Amino acid sequence: MEESVRKEIIDTCSQLMVESIDFIEGCRKLVSLRNQYGLEEDLNFSPFVGVVSETDDYPDKSVRENFSKDYLERIDREIMNYVLDARPSIVEACSILIKKYR
Repeated sequence: MEESVRKEIIDTCSQLMVESIDFIEGCRKLVSLRNQYGLEEDLNFSPFVGVVSETDDYPDKSVRENFSKDYLERIDREIMNYVLDARPSIVEACSILIKKYR
């Protein structure tokens, strides 16, 4: 595996752990890296795949302007509750990936 890929995985995990990247965006990025570099067999990515699957109906930041204010307020509350619930397992999964790809 290329060093740049390893670094991108580690950097994304580190950002997720300190909340310097949007939670869902960070999980989506890790799943994208997993798929792009043929890491589908690495079960350590499973928690991120789960988050992406469970949040695939939440709008990307790039298209939020196409939704009503009421809808976005409702979705933002849902996202906040989801993130609070999912964060501990994602932080743990990030630690595992960092150790593995360091």
